[in-house]
Amino acid sequence: MADEEVIPPTFQEKLLFYTTASFVLLATFSLFAFLFLVPFVIEPAFTTIFMQFDPVAALCVTAQVKHLVGASNCSWASCREGCTKDLFECTQIRVNYKLGDYPNITATDVENLVRVERALRKDYEYENYEFSPPEMFEDKDLPDAYPTGLQGNDSEWYFTGARLFPNVKGCGYPPILNCTIFYGKYRPLGNNYTCYYSRVDPGLVITELDMWQNTLNLVYAMAIPIPSFIISVIYLTFAYFKIYNTEEESEQEPLKNDAEAMATGDDEKPTTPGSDTFREDLARFGHQLKMQLANDNPKEGFESNSPPISNSASLSG
Repeated sequence: MADEEVIPPTFQEKLLFYTTASFVLLATFSLFAFLFLVPFVIEPAFTTIFMQFDPVAALCVTAQVKHLVGASNCSWASCREGCTKDLFECTQIRVNYKLGDYPNITATDVENLVRVERALRKDYEYENYEFSPPEMFEDKDLPDAYPTGLQGNDSEWYFTGARLFPNVKGCGYPPILNCTIFYGKYRPLGNNYTCYYSRVDPGLVITELDMWQNTLNLVYAMAIPIPSFIISVIYLTFAYFKIYNTEEESEQEPLKNDAEAMATGDDEKPTTPGSDTFREDLARFGHQLKMQLANDNPKEGFESNSPPISNSASLSG
């Protein structure tokens, strides 16, 4: 039997195929992109907003530095390169900070105040605890718990012993965050710099705050993958129930027409039991059935139609 002729797809069929494939890929990549952005962009951005950091910078001074070893000792670290790895070695920086007296203070004014503060506080008695390499630390060298908390009106500090982080999560990835540079800048005891404290948790202080960039990152992380995924799902659902379902019905239409033609006859005459068409179809069906039975059992048919041979005839022969 000759091979059936392959009909090349039409332009409309090609367009439908590539469009559907594109939306499938778009839905897949949008979903994985959203899942990737949740722990690295979306969740930190929401946390930064919920912690309500004061946009007016405060004046911070490094008051205590600890370098600890062991998972039980490293409940937190001031800086981590990588937000998912376990901590077995950490550096903890605690600072004292006070608020500015000017509500409209700018970043330049804060830097000027920091320079004055550094010049005036040369004789300040910081905690006698210098930072040393990790191999020089032992448990006996660690100081007692540093007093932390809000201070009264008679104190020059608003909060003492606050934890210092580069951002709200205290972690990141190069080149955005480099912990070596961070520790080199904020680790020296008595170093003054600007910082931002949380109104929800005053014991949490970060060194960098850009609410506009934080909001922009949140909008980009949610406004691109989520609508792309929703649009892809809507199109794929519509294509499955409407476009491809219509094509299947159009392919089955010739079979229905053939069945209707067989039921009504080629000359479209009614096939009632008393009509000539019905008798002809019935006779044709009986003839085909008889021929099929004859082909299936030729030997049995021959033996049943041949006359019996008597014994006398066989003897005389």
